[in-house]
Amino acid sequence: MKMNRTPDIDPGYVSGVIEEILGSRIDHTAIAPLPGDASGRRYFRVSFKTEKRESLIIMKLSEPDESEQPPFINIQNYLKNKKIPVPDILYYDRTAGLILLEDLGPITLEERLKQESLPAVKKLYKEAIDILLRMQGKSEKKERERCLAYTLEFDEEKLMWELDFFLTHMIEGLLKKRMGSADREQLRSGFLSVITLLTREKKVFTHRDYHSRNIIMNGDTFGIVDFQDARMGLCQYDLASLLRDSYFVLDEETKEELVDYYIGEKEGIEKKKIDRKQFLKVFDYMSIQRNLKAVGTFSYQKVAKKNDRYLQHIGDTLEYVKNNFEKHKELAALGKVLWKYLE
Repeated sequence: MKMNRTPDIDPGYVSGVIEEILGSRIDHTAIAPLPGDASGRRYFRVSFKTEKRESLIIMKLSEPDESEQPPFINIQNYLKNKKIPVPDILYYDRTAGLILLEDLGPITLEERLKQESLPAVKKLYKEAIDILLRMQGKSEKKERERCLAYTLEFDEEKLMWELDFFLTHMIEGLLKKRMGSADREQLRSGFLSVITLLTREKKVFTHRDYHSRNIIMNGDTFGIVDFQDARMGLCQYDLASLLRDSYFVLDEETKEELVDYYIGEKEGIEKKKIDRKQFLKVFDYMSIQRNLKAVGTFSYQKVAKKNDRYLQHIGDTLEYVKNNFEKHKELAALGKVLWKYLE
């Protein structure tokens, strides 16, 4: 068997594992790195030819996890039991920090959306919302007790930490602007008013990065990845990640239609009316926090990791934030201070 070489991945080791999984010899295998997320994890597609399978994905953790169930496997088990289309785990090497996964498909939802007409785009988003609603649905007590996501939550401390991360890495790091102590305190005070409203809301299972790059397409079949950081949060969190996505920008009319679709479906599932005005306010506030956190991550990738990949998405992401500030007059003072630095 022949295999090309990829840094940090031992071809002989991978070939032996694949043959053990499949129970048969393979003649030729190619390993290709895949674009990663903004974490330390790395991904590779292994391609080969057999009757049973033609490819699989290698996830290399940022560092080995000696636990029997690292977060990815723990959350995968939970979602698999809820019939969410997540990849099967084929092999886990604790010592090497490698997880071999089912290959869910060749392209992301982001790539697929760019090929489609608006009616088809709406249809794809509605299917993604249907999966989201299933993720957010009720679970049995024993399932919740086994799932790590139910031990973590987006509380005041976590949400504020993410906004401080934005101030540090976007304004002071990427833009190299010095913030006066008075402005920083005014911003943090304004952020706290946003967070206070958010922390009063009911929490559900939250994927945490539910956007077009973490939804994989194989024909018309959906697959969900990058769920290992799941925790309890607002239902609007993942909805904001999906509809106010840094990587694929929807027009406002389409976003409104899809939010209406989500609300209508949720009402049908829960058999009760939703206060639409309050829901939309929380959706906007959650979007502000989520988008600013994303900009902080993009900036950190550039400044600390010398990774330019995400810079092109900062403008669209900040446009979401600006639009939401303009919709809510009570946030005008906060927006004025923030844009003093962002302009």
